[in-house]
Amino acid sequence: MGNKAAKLSPKTVEQLQKHMNVDFTSQEIKDWYQEYQKSLSSGETQLSRDDFKRVYDKMFSGDATSFAEQVFRSFDINGNGYVDFQEFIVGLSISSSPNNETKWAWAFSMYDIDGDGFISREEMSHIMKAIFSMAEFKLPKGYKTTDEYTDDIFKSIDTNQDGLISQEEFINGAKTNPVIIDLLQPNPEADDDNEDCYE
Repeated sequence: MGNKAAKLSPKTVEQLQKHMNVDFTSQEIKDWYQEYQKSLSSGETQLSRDDFKRVYDKMFSGDATSFAEQVFRSFDINGNGYVDFQEFIVGLSISSSPNNETKWAWAFSMYDIDGDGFISREEMSHIMKAIFSMAEFKLPKGYKTTDEYTDDIFKSIDTNQDGLISQEEFINGAKTNPVIIDLLQPNPEADDDNEDCYE
């Protein structure tokens, strides 16, 4: 695997913190860098799509590869098929941000797979199926299929009933139904506070 001896310079850490709006301490960034380096295939300097999916899949029981594909897409900011460390740490910072506006914008980009500014029923279904293929998540009581659950969520957010969810509709929906954001942050060590989603 990657170069375990590689280290970040203090200047690079400082730049990440100040100019990239990264909410991690210097030590956290260094620790994440070591983990990032360990995840690289031999000879690689950036995390490939396959490596990203392999590492992500190991964190969960069930099949996390489809969900990892969507996470990779949101991290690969320049769309070159690789996630460099800067993209990686910024992606982590945004996806785990305590700032709701930041988190909502990131979540919208996850659901909006084709990047056209709207979430279709098919896109939401794709993400939901990816989420519920991981054993950490089970459908809420009363639902027999992912499609059934997706239909209810989609209808509740698509307030103008045009078959598409705009970012405004999505954010309004997230305010009243936070599960659409929470589902995007699967925690393999979930506690009882999340028992509605992690049964």
